[in-house]
Amino acid sequence: MILLSPGRRIVWQRGGLREPDDAFFTPGYRGVITNEEFDDTLAQISLRPRRVVWMYGHAGIAGSARGYLDAPDDAYRLPNGVTTVADIRNCRIVELRRDKSVLRTLGGSCVHDPPRGFASPNGDTPLPDGGLLVTEIGGWIDRLDRSGRLRWSVRTPFAYPSDAQLLPNGNILVCVFTTPGRVVEMTRSGRIVWSFGASSGRNRLDRPSLAIRLPNGLVAVNDDWRHRVVVIDPRTKRIVWQYGHTDVASAAPGYLDKPDGMDFLPASTALHAAFVSRRAGSHVTHTRTSVPALTIARVGSLPVATSRLSAVALPNGRVVALGGLVRGTSSSQIIAGVPGNLRRIGSLPAPTHDAAAVASKRGEVDLFGGGESVSVPAVVQIDPASGRSRRLTSLDEPLSDLGAAVVRGREYLVGGFTGTRYATAILRVRAQERTTVVARLPAGTRYAGVATFQNAIYVAGGVTESGPSAAVYRIDVRTGAVSRIATLPRPVSHAPLVAADGALWLVGGDGSRSVFRLDPSSRRISLAARLPQRLANAAAVAFADGRIIVLGGDGSDAVWALTPTR
Repeated sequence: MILLSPGRRIVWQRGGLREPDDAFFTPGYRGVITNEEFDDTLAQISLRPRRVVWMYGHAGIAGSARGYLDAPDDAYRLPNGVTTVADIRNCRIVELRRDKSVLRTLGGSCVHDPPRGFASPNGDTPLPDGGLLVTEIGGWIDRLDRSGRLRWSVRTPFAYPSDAQLLPNGNILVCVFTTPGRVVEMTRSGRIVWSFGASSGRNRLDRPSLAIRLPNGLVAVNDDWRHRVVVIDPRTKRIVWQYGHTDVASAAPGYLDKPDGMDFLPASTALHAAFVSRRAGSHVTHTRTSVPALTIARVGSLPVATSRLSAVALPNGRVVALGGLVRGTSSSQIIAGVPGNLRRIGSLPAPTHDAAAVASKRGEVDLFGGGESVSVPAVVQIDPASGRSRRLTSLDEPLSDLGAAVVRGREYLVGGFTGTRYATAILRVRAQERTTVVARLPAGTRYAGVATFQNAIYVAGGVTESGPSAAVYRIDVRTGAVSRIATLPRPVSHAPLVAADGALWLVGGDGSRSVFRLDPSSRRISLAARLPQRLANAAAVAFADGRIIVLGGDGSDAVWALTPTR
């Protein structure tokens, strides 16, 4: 069992286990619970020290009586201390108390008849409402409520589903454990709306067992029999990260041998800071004391919870917010008003998200790129007074997941995704939306924080093809010089960057509550405040009086005002 950094470095490991299968963090991220499927046991391992602190089952002895399991799969420790496990050959879901007594058993009959019977359950994913999503090898996925009652059941349109996960939009992400295999997103009616997998080549999967959607929207997959874990961009269906050598099984560093389980460690956790985050040389000194600090207050709400929207501040104290994801679907909304009274005033020509906006010197707002299912080259001009919008000529190529900035009245686009590659270019937008490259980032970067400070562009964090980034760059658009000036305390992506009160501020990201302050002159980064809630994919703007307005984010309709205290 290993813990990997985004840079593929092993930062923690524990051997000596009896064929561990899936592994999931316990609440609080102080330990890991694993099912040793072929040893008929469960084990909980503390991360510090690295020892087994709890076990259930009889090693190598299968059974159905109290204290026994037969091919256990997907053991989870719930926040209330209960452990739930799919007991495959006993055709049941078992819930265990801390003292190892049985709290409840669902199933027991080996036919599809939930909750009385399951056709060999291999997954029992806990849901936010206290229920379970049960996966049956026999070709069914069942949603149970917290009382164990069946809410719905769907027949899978393929053989051997594995470890289904319920997505925020209500769809199901599930692996097809076959050769070749697939990862699919399907609706509750069984309709497949997205899939990944090929019959040959790099995208061929062989008995993948688990797929999870990461906070940044990418999909991580255990490709068991090709001995690797891959991360897929669902938009392009391209593998953007891999650990393990394809088709080579080994226990050596950099290799895997039938990886069957994984879990995601949020960057905001103390465990991440202890094991994964590392200072990177002389770029910057980090401190937890921040001067000035911030006061945070909720000042309003968006008309509807929206993430991945674009926003700009106007000179009259108003904000314009554009597009975004609403309930998992791209939106065409144009929202405007003072932060405490935002309302929809118009519609974009087409729904979009992951675009970038700037306030032009003409008084309009220019929106660049974005898209729905694919990146687009669109440029849209919005009149913030009337809410009217119109298409301008297109960019030279599609671009989404980008940043935008204005320096000395000129508009620039930073990084992003072209639909086929991560973009490195810093583009100056000229007449008729033609672009000129003025500089290049060291690596293609999307979902970075981008802001202007003292006539230079700053880029913080983001996602590169190697994973999330902790780098902070300064770009001199006159000379094209790009310099790395700082390193964040940990990699951060999907976090807006704004300039206010003589500093740069990076807000949330990757489900974090942190607000970091960067002093460009001293190159020091400090933790300025913690948001009331975890936040990723929000938008942020700054007013001349120093106020920072944060809008939306994943699952949020909140509008927050962050005010530096002097």
